[in-house]
Amino acid sequence: MADNSFNVIMLDMPWGKFGPSSNHPDVQWDHLPPINRLGEMVDELLEPNGYAIIFGDREHLDLVDDLWSPLFTVRDQLIWAKPGNIPTNSLKPIPVHEFIHIYMRKDLKVNKCTWNPRVSPGKPYIRKGTSGSVSTRRQAKSARHENATGMRHLKSVIYAPNKPAMRGWEKSGHPTMKPVQLLSQIIRAYSNPGDSVLDPFSGSGSTALTCFLTGRKCISYENNSKWFQQSITRFNRVKKMLGTGQVEQLLRQPELQIDEFDMTLLYPQ
Repeated sequence: MADNSFNVIMLDMPWGKFGPSSNHPDVQWDHLPPINRLGEMVDELLEPNGYAIIFGDREHLDLVDDLWSPLFTVRDQLIWAKPGNIPTNSLKPIPVHEFIHIYMRKDLKVNKCTWNPRVSPGKPYIRKGTSGSVSTRRQAKSARHENATGMRHLKSVIYAPNKPAMRGWEKSGHPTMKPVQLLSQIIRAYSNPGDSVLDPFSGSGSTALTCFLTGRKCISYENNSKWFQQSITRFNRVKKMLGTGQVEQLLRQPELQIDEFDMTLLYPQ
């Protein structure tokens, strides 16, 4: 792979919480990678204005923040709110969230990086109210606000189902898989249609599937054949649901308004 060739690098990596102390075959992959070397790899492969996006808990992301501080800074901090989780420790609250840090190169100005805040489809609307300034806002409040496309702004807390609550087509056997509803908002916000995304910890293929649906190019790596085969199964399920015509359009014209692909086709009410 050429240097500086990816607009986004997604890192949903193992943190070594289960593998070292478990004999269960499904978590033997769970060993912490070398964080410093990973940062060097990201620095080599990420384009100058690109993002590295990492999922984890507070302890692990604080470690990355510290070790990567000579090269990267945190642009945004997001939270995945995942209702319906189960207890993992009888002495702690049920975990229903996960942190997501968006890293950009140190000393880079935010306005030089990609930012597409409208990320999730909704109904167009017009709202009328009173105009004026608000002390906590940089811009004056308009008396009329129109959202012609219906696309909604990214929020710092993203509500999306975790594995027990996912739709049948989306589920796999992977214990830490991420839902398309979550990744589609993040990938739409921090990249453009036609951009290149790298996922070196692919798991069951959530990032690659989301890139396909939102018109991005993706290179994924997974060294576990079981999870790789489940990635193929998930792709085939989605292709069957969408139909040949929609699939061909997504493959043929990823740069043409695919960023507003309506996920409700996959998540009917």
